[in-house]
Amino acid sequence: MFGSKSKPAAEPTLIGRGAVIEGTLRAQGRIQVDGRIEGTLDVKGEVSVGPSGSVVGELHADQLAVGGNVTGKIHVRAHLHVLAGGSVRGDVRYDTLQVDRGGVIDGTTSHGDVAAPAADDGEAASDVVLEAAKMPPPPLPAGTRASLAVG
Repeated sequence: MFGSKSKPAAEPTLIGRGAVIEGTLRAQGRIQVDGRIEGTLDVKGEVSVGPSGSVVGELHADQLAVGGNVTGKIHVRAHLHVLAGGSVRGDVRYDTLQVDRGGVIDGTTSHGDVAAPAADDGEAASDVVLEAAKMPPPPLPAGTRASLAVG
């Protein structure tokens, strides 16, 4: 036990249900957000936002998994995973992206550290690659009409 040379896996820092943090939180390792953070969350490591969790403001992390709500300026240096029921809204930067069926991304997105170029009409361009795109869409219920506008 005391003479052991192997390090145990670090326990995540937990922001529990009902907890509200206002301001700036900087950390290393793993952060689990089941409460609410309003301000800036800057993590050298992994952030998981649980179904009851929310982050409003600015979030920087190496990896981010969202099952709750994240709103604001989001910069993920490696992998962003939006789980079913998760919602990411705002200015989103990532290296790789995975969105599960039922997950939502709403806002401007850019791949890597370079901001997305402005489109001709003044709106920001979007570059989103979805793992779910490899799957066929679910069948529509009988009697449902659907349309697709491209252009």
